[in-house]
Amino acid sequence: MEISRPLRIYFLPFFAQGHLIPLVHVARLVASRGQQVTIVTTPANAQLFDKTIDEDRALGYQIRVHIIKFPSKLVDLPDGVENLSAASEDETAFRIHKASHVIRQEIEAFMKQSPPDAFIPDIMFTWSEASAQSLGIPRLIFNPISIFDVCVIEAIKSHPEAFASDSGPYHIPGLPQPLTLSIKPSPGFAALTESLVNAEKDSHGVIVNSFAELDVEYTQYYEKLTGRKVWHVGPSSLMVQKTVPSAVGDEHECLRWLSSKEQDSVVYICFGSLCIMSDEQLCEIAKGLEASGHQFLWVVHRENKNGEQENNNGWLPEGFEEKMRKENRGMLLEGWAPQPLILNHPATGGFLTHCGWNAVAEAISAGVPMITMPGFSDQYYNEKLITEVHGFGVEVGAAEWSISPYQGKEKVINGERIEKAVNRLMDGDKESKQMRNKAKEMQEKAWKAVQDGGSSHNSLTALVDYLKSLPHPPPN
Repeated sequence: MEISRPLRIYFLPFFAQGHLIPLVHVARLVASRGQQVTIVTTPANAQLFDKTIDEDRALGYQIRVHIIKFPSKLVDLPDGVENLSAASEDETAFRIHKASHVIRQEIEAFMKQSPPDAFIPDIMFTWSEASAQSLGIPRLIFNPISIFDVCVIEAIKSHPEAFASDSGPYHIPGLPQPLTLSIKPSPGFAALTESLVNAEKDSHGVIVNSFAELDVEYTQYYEKLTGRKVWHVGPSSLMVQKTVPSAVGDEHECLRWLSSKEQDSVVYICFGSLCIMSDEQLCEIAKGLEASGHQFLWVVHRENKNGEQENNNGWLPEGFEEKMRKENRGMLLEGWAPQPLILNHPATGGFLTHCGWNAVAEAISAGVPMITMPGFSDQYYNEKLITEVHGFGVEVGAAEWSISPYQGKEKVINGERIEKAVNRLMDGDKESKQMRNKAKEMQEKAWKAVQDGGSSHNSLTALVDYLKSLPHPPPN
């Protein structure tokens, strides 16, 4: 029998921006449906969203943040280093990952003292399966990547013979449609993804930051393969935008620069907050952009081996900055930029991206076709969803598979390859118009999904209804 009181639901985001932001979005959406939400996190991670939660509470939502101590001393990290965005090399990242397991005991003690009606951890907390079972708490998993990616991971695991050759292309059988990888996944990545997919077992289902129309065939494939339910509640940024009002800040200088450009004339380049590229690769990107003749807005993240931001541009081709400034053809930004606003600007006509899932979701929401240059992890699969499955992007690809965002790759993609990809998307011929049209069609589907009666709106309702139907402990 369903209960009438608000559900007590605990959310546990992983310590990385690409995981934390969408799960906090989901928590806010569930709170907007009248449920009692608690986000469990550490002090530095809470600072990334606490202002937003204060605004939600002012609207009357039952949402709070429960702070646990980050085990800095146990994992030998300085105070305040609690998120992968603060890492610049693998050792720090490894220690942050280790901390996400060390906190298990404190999380269990908190849930034992004050049991929730449901527990929704990020997929990275692989220990959550045993914890939820021992405490008798229903568990759903939040997976920040797409269901398409999970299906590819499962297909690769089931067909190791597909990678018998030392060189590609590699054809992956068993999926709803043919898929080809040009490079072989690294053994370390295969082991990691298998452990994560296994962590979904014995959960009531998986919540994803996507919408049903983007992976309809793959959702059916996944549910039939695993017997687990999928709830699409995305794009979460669009869902929140529609559901929870927010203030608009001052206009950034790059938006004023974009406003001086013609519609669909500028390529936006950004490789996320984690990817660190070698100077050689950055130089080749610059050469490709210059040779293409197209206008660009480029957000560059560079750090030296001490983790300090480097502000000199000695890695650029000689005379590049002066020429771009003279022609008013390019703009370089160091550090942060208002990416959703850039992607939604009329002048932005293409997005050269590392294919991180949040970036992909934002581009789809803005109707911007992509030029794909994956950096690490699942991003190689996201590239295929964009280019092979849906056809609203041009593939640059990668020369090697990396599991880490912090080490510049040994093999460099040359500027000519980047130039050709930019021109394919931006030259305005029949092919580029088809890709632009497909991107706009998917944008319409994404926006329709988050409206009342849309697939993501209905999926959120179904998720809350499902949680209400589960057996619950009596209130304290």
